[in-house]
Amino acid sequence: MSRDDPLQTDFFIAGQEKVLYTSHTVWYQRPHGTKATTTITREDRAGERLQVGVIEWPVSSRQSRPQIFVGTRPVEMTRTGLYTSPEKFTAADHHAYEWQISDSRPQLVPLEEHRSAAYIATFVHSSTGSFLTRKHSASLFIPPEGVPILDDIVVTFVYFESQWRNKERRRSRSSMSVLVA
Repeated sequence: MSRDDPLQTDFFIAGQEKVLYTSHTVWYQRPHGTKATTTITREDRAGERLQVGVIEWPVSSRQSRPQIFVGTRPVEMTRTGLYTSPEKFTAADHHAYEWQISDSRPQLVPLEEHRSAAYIATFVHSSTGSFLTRKHSASLFIPPEGVPILDDIVVTFVYFESQWRNKERRRSRSSMSVLVA
């Protein structure tokens, strides 16, 4: 990933400078808050950008959940837990997958036992260097088993990682409030 923000980043092919996917988010002011739309595009073999996903973020997460589309197909993310917020969905291959947090990193796992891979995608985020010269790197590793559902993986990753980061920020702010009080 080119930036430390899943809503505004480029996804590169490993070992190359070629951008495969791009996520771009536009925010709109509404009378009751801010609404956002995230568009995910992929470069095809001819070099054209194709829209492969859209996430419509509601004005308030208390009012409704985001609407997610891979291509024109709606994808329903279903919460399956509390603290780490695992969420499952059905991909274009008609199999169920679940984004989970394991060792503070998102991983996509197949929910059917007969699937050969332990995970279909893993996000790794690291920092190196000192405080003033800190460098961040972030990678979404996808084994060959994930290639047939690559669009599903990238679009649901952008959604899941964004939701998880927001939840961690809220949790951090609330724990700081307790310390200050």
